[in-house]
Amino acid sequence: MYQYTAPMLNPSRKPRSRLELARRLWRLTQPASGFLFENAEFLSAEVEVDPRRARALLPLALWPLATDRATLFVAHFPQTSFGSVYNECGLFLHLRGDALHCPWILVDDDVALITGRELLGYPKKLGTIELSFGQDQVSGRVCRRGARIVEIQGALGAAVHPPPPVEGRPTFNVKGGVGLLPQTLVAFRPKEQIVEARRAKIELHVSPAEHDPIHELGFGRVREGWYHRLHLGGRSLPLPLMPVSPA
Repeated sequence: MYQYTAPMLNPSRKPRSRLELARRLWRLTQPASGFLFENAEFLSAEVEVDPRRARALLPLALWPLATDRATLFVAHFPQTSFGSVYNECGLFLHLRGDALHCPWILVDDDVALITGRELLGYPKKLGTIELSFGQDQVSGRVCRRGARIVEIQGALGAAVHPPPPVEGRPTFNVKGGVGLLPQTLVAFRPKEQIVEARRAKIELHVSPAEHDPIHELGFGRVREGWYHRLHLGGRSLPLPLMPVSPA
């Protein structure tokens, strides 16, 4: 268990000037520790997927980088620079060159949704995420709009040194809203410091869901399973690369 005190920011008091607003945003995105998230816990499964279906979820510019691997994960964030405590479930498509693209991700906190989507292009949606992180066992159940999407269990094994990265890889996402303005392909590499890493024996079940049909990727065998506790994010902004089609 980790004790945490959220930043003392009063959202009910409007900033008196643009300078004050800028200072408040700076405190949120540039914490003294250097990390937006501390002691985050991840259970992740690296799985085989159909590379043709994976390519269909990529922006056109990334098609040549498609592979047959993806990582499906659940995570708990007990300490954040913006004061939220929340859970997350997401999908990373692995690209050539040890890079990642995130086409789907759910959270159970609206502030985390806005922060991740607007700053870094993670296509976050609200969902129901029930997680249990024990000493040697992790379990999760993820639902949205009444449909069960992911069930995952992990039996934790031996610690690993040095640990493999989680999000600390080159990442390509798409930022932009709906409308006449084009969306933009952006690149960044999240900063992370891994505190603990253990192998995990994963049991994973992905169910058909009308509004979240990630099962259509054709999930195959689990290649590797991992548990990580880490500090993540901060002090870098995404680099715009090119406009992309919303299709």
